Amino acid sequence: MLVTLRQLQYVIAVADSGSFSKAADLCYAEQSTISQQVKVLEDRLGTVIFNRSNYPLKVTPDGEQIVNQAREIIDKVEDLIKPFKDRSKTA
Repeated sequence: MLVTLRQLQYVIAVADSGSFSKAADLCYAEQSTISQQVKVLEDRLGTVIFNRSNYPLKVTPDGEQIVNQAREIIDKVEDLIKPFKDRSKTA
């Protein structure tokens, strides 16, 4: 089962904005891409991340866990990259 960083970024953007279209703007992507990739992730995980019957979208209880872990993963990746970004600025 492959979960991509991009999917995690999309999930975070939807959770933060409450909307697939607003998340698309934040991620410089098409709304359909955001929606499709979130659905792919939900299918892979076997759970629903967002309650789509409300607007703004609400994160489900399972979704809360996923969003929190996605934030941790993205933060860890940023921690990995930061020293190298900083080094390239001084070179």
